[in-house]
Amino acid sequence: MGLKIEHILKTMPPALNVPQARAEISKLNQLLNAKLVVFDDDPTGCQTVHDVKVLTSWEPQILQKAVRENDFFFVLTNSRAYVENQAIKMNSEIIERLLQSTGRDSLKIISRSDSTLRGHFAGETGVLMNRLGPFDGVLIVPYFREGGRFTVNDTHYVLQGEQLVEAHKTEFASDPIFGFKNSYLPAWVEEKSKGLWKREDVATISLDDIRQGGPDRVCEKLHTIEDARPVVINALCDEDLEVAVLGLCRAEAQDKRFLYRSAASFVKIRAGISDAPLCKPAKARGNGLVIVGSYVEKTTRQLNYLTERVKLQKIEIVISETLGDASSKYLSDLVKIVDDALLREMSVVVYTERKYALDGSSQERLDAGKRVSDFLCELVDKITQTPGFVIAKGGITSCDVAKKGLKVKEAVVLGQILPGVPIWRLGSESKHPGLLYVVFPGNVGSDESLYETYAKFKQEG
Repeated sequence: MGLKIEHILKTMPPALNVPQARAEISKLNQLLNAKLVVFDDDPTGCQTVHDVKVLTSWEPQILQKAVRENDFFFVLTNSRAYVENQAIKMNSEIIERLLQSTGRDSLKIISRSDSTLRGHFAGETGVLMNRLGPFDGVLIVPYFREGGRFTVNDTHYVLQGEQLVEAHKTEFASDPIFGFKNSYLPAWVEEKSKGLWKREDVATISLDDIRQGGPDRVCEKLHTIEDARPVVINALCDEDLEVAVLGLCRAEAQDKRFLYRSAASFVKIRAGISDAPLCKPAKARGNGLVIVGSYVEKTTRQLNYLTERVKLQKIEIVISETLGDASSKYLSDLVKIVDDALLREMSVVVYTERKYALDGSSQERLDAGKRVSDFLCELVDKITQTPGFVIAKGGITSCDVAKKGLKVKEAVVLGQILPGVPIWRLGSESKHPGLLYVVFPGNVGSDESLYETYAKFKQEG
């Protein structure tokens, strides 16, 4: 049984509101001459920002142009779709190329990962420390308000209804690749680093520090951190994170150096990005294409809610057919069905089999999952009709569909269509320049959210 969020809020000191906190953070970034680059391990890390560039390629000329024209941007590694050695190699390669365009001291990397604690934590922070260090500390900030992820008393929770449930008791902790046994973050750090860091090595910025001591107290505590020590940042609201980041920026202005491992809320606040209203896209011409690859139960409920309320051409991808010898013909048959439906101005939802389980080692499951994802991408690539919009459900799915199916190298994050659900405008190099593309995380939203997103384009409901 979880804790009631109302009880937690009542037992904590009131949040400290610092007027114009993000404006001050932005000024401090200018003072620090900071180049903030987000290494995003799936494409959902931009789910809190607006008017920001996302790169899906790190070709040298693309990175050089981004550094020259932007002080803040995303590089989409999608590393959660790969084994750790590949994730380390990607991070190393991007750092090498960034350092050809900007100095080590001005370069500040946010290693953005999942708010439910999945991802290559030890491998990715390790390579960044080796290539960019030394660092005084590694900040661990999984708080993500829009998704109902909160950190209190150094323990990370997922909001389910009115209950705060420890993250290790949720379905996300049973991930076949990135599962974990601890929600108490010092113990999680020890677990994920395989004992490289012990739980007693982990420092903390508590809610008392933030709400009663303010930025000065946070800055003071961060001044005591050295030797790449992990530091957990607690937060129950954006105001908590604003206070913590102000203290962080002040410490960095006094020559302290930190690496950041965080969820999406920290990204927005560390960059000093203001909040913006939800995007309201104009009614789409023609009909949409919805691609559902995420397999978590939340996604299945959202898919069912959509298909029960909207007349769509439904296409279930049979996993065994995508992995078998006849996969090419299977693909051709599905492409024709999608094209015919779009030509008749009927929206299409393509979804992977909901109950299929991939067997074998972690590498074998990743390889099989990649082949399924490649099949989806080839399907999108071979469709000849241009949809009015595309919604891709699932982090890895939305990345692969963008890069491989829609041939995207650069996009602009316009904002959010629902809380925690970003919408991109695709670049001129893509298969459908200017197309609106929704990156819908698998672990975000209510049962109604996929339908609500679709309805915004069709102006239904």
